[in-house]
Amino acid sequence: MEVENQEPIKTKFVELKTKSFESENQYIILALESENQKLYYDAMNLYFKLFEKTDNYEYFVKYIAISTHIQDYKIVKEQALKYYIDNIKEEEIILRLYTFALFKLGNQKEALLSGQKLVNLFKNDVNYELLGTIYLQQKDYLKAYELFEKSFALNKSANTFFNLTNIQYFNLSQKTEAINKIEQFIKENGHDFNLSIQLLTFYEKEQQTQKMVPFLKEMYFEYKENEEVEMFGKTKLLLIKYIAKDNVGQAIEFLEQNQDEDEILLNLYKITNQPQKAYDLLGKLYASSYNFDYLGQQAIIEFEMAEDKRKVLNAVIAKFEKVTQNIDNHIYENYLAYILIDFNVNVQKGVILVKKALQEEPNNVAYIDTLAWGEYKLKNCKEAFKQMKKVVDEIGLDDDEIKLHWEKIKECKK
Repeated sequence: MEVENQEPIKTKFVELKTKSFESENQYIILALESENQKLYYDAMNLYFKLFEKTDNYEYFVKYIAISTHIQDYKIVKEQALKYYIDNIKEEEIILRLYTFALFKLGNQKEALLSGQKLVNLFKNDVNYELLGTIYLQQKDYLKAYELFEKSFALNKSANTFFNLTNIQYFNLSQKTEAINKIEQFIKENGHDFNLSIQLLTFYEKEQQTQKMVPFLKEMYFEYKENEEVEMFGKTKLLLIKYIAKDNVGQAIEFLEQNQDEDEILLNLYKITNQPQKAYDLLGKLYASSYNFDYLGQQAIIEFEMAEDKRKVLNAVIAKFEKVTQNIDNHIYENYLAYILIDFNVNVQKGVILVKKALQEEPNNVAYIDTLAWGEYKLKNCKEAFKQMKKVVDEIGLDDDEIKLHWEKIKECKK
């Protein structure tokens, strides 16, 4: 394969004669099925057999394309070199995959020559980017920038623009120019997520942090309006993180004003110790999702907030029973168990529940304490002492409730 510079873009190609192959259709079906099953080497062999039998270069392209996909660049290099023919319609893709293989194998000089030939013959954005990447690897940043600029002029792609401005910022030290260029692009084309994250990174590096929250808000509202769910979710996390870093109250206020009620807001309520707001939001989240975890969290908050626990006892137990009947969760099992035991509602059931929780968390001292208290209430003093001693040995008697249980159980054992 000659890799010298050649003149203009190809418009007419040599038509190669193909041979008839009686089993061609069967081989095609097998090859496609092998691809679907991700049996790539089987697919490669079938496509190469088809190529040998028919001389149809479409099959050869499939063969080296799969080889590239599985990163067997040595095969691509050897076979593309062996079967390369000038001026056929498959020439561009073969030459491109050959160039890429050389690049990945570290044959930089050969890759550069091959890439130059590719661009001379087929002037398009993909080929400009490939050659630009080779120049980038060789630290010829000006040439790389020039090629990515040519690619962008053709495709106007945000991904190409990302690489272009990355070179400008990191390799050519044109930091202000890169930032201005991205800002203008976003102003004209909207907030491509990767490009926007790149700009935020540049703001941070240049200590222009005052620009970050307003910019993230622009992203937030654009993605929300356009119903770009994934990008909206990622942006919201970043936005709230940056707002909350300086003022958690402002982060809460922003979400409340925009009626953005989800687990982010819920966690902020918990961080700022606003149990009533957390409780109300959990009710909304449960009503819209029937996620029993929300109901379980609501039951805990309701019980913890109540000054007179007995007034909410029935409502809390009802919630926990609904939760534990529908999901397996050792936290809620233990919580319900402790309430049933401590308030003498159903000690036997409480012991059964906490034993179930202990199957998941056998060394959890809070659960062992619940079990010990249950055994005490059932007058199983020896077992209660055995379990409570584990708790005391592990964490001591600094906690008032633990101390109370220990004293009562010790008396029971006598």
